Amino acid sequence: MKRKILLSVLLTAATWSLSSLATAGWDTGPCPGGGTAPCIEAEVSGTTYHFNGSGDHAGEWHGLPTTGEDFEFSGVSEWSCRGLDFDCTWTWGAKIKKCMDSSGDWRIGLKVGSNNVSGGFGCSSFALAGFPWYTKNPISSSVHCPFQDSCDDFVPYDSNSSNYAVELGSIDLAIFGIPLVSDGHLQGVIFTPGTGANFAFSSDLYGCDGSEGDCYVQGDLTVTNATSLDIH
Repeated sequence: MKRKILLSVLLTAATWSLSSLATAGWDTGPCPGGGTAPCIEAEVSGTTYHFNGSGDHAGEWHGLPTTGEDFEFSGVSEWSCRGLDFDCTWTWGAKIKKCMDSSGDWRIGLKVGSNNVSGGFGCSSFALAGFPWYTKNPISSSVHCPFQDSCDDFVPYDSNSSNYAVELGSIDLAIFGIPLVSDGHLQGVIFTPGTGANFAFSSDLYGCDGSEGDCYVQGDLTVTNATSLDIH
């Protein structure tokens, strides 16, 4: 009998521990509203989660509330590199965080930690590297690099904004084994949070000095493993 009770206790503890791990950094339920900090909300498999507007969970990268794995964004991308055109499916694995910069203002950061390119002619030859790629607040200066995990570089939080324009880098690219881009970045990337959250872009892969590179890409990647990813 004692063994059965002990086994039951151990199983209960293990189940609670796994459940707690799965939702680490997220609270169950929608954003409560009324806070001054950004509240990030996601719906996965019919359940809504958030890390709230009180400032809790700040400075931490958040993936899926259920597993901690990356949010997956996927869609068609059209490439033009040195006279060759490619129509591919491009998939990003991404995480999100809110943080307070050195001036005490809230900012939103996104990072892409993995990717996959598949589809038609040449797509399987794409070799992209330089991960993680970080978003950066668009700047007017001629020096765009580095792209790093720095809150001061992320886009300012705007409670009235329906989307966020960012730059994304640093990206290395080789096609058919030929290096084409080193330390490149996308400009004018639009992240639109909400139901069917997505990244949309139509950009050269620019150099650190803002010069145009050998590749241009247009795409629209929508979250596929969550119903929504929202910023309130």
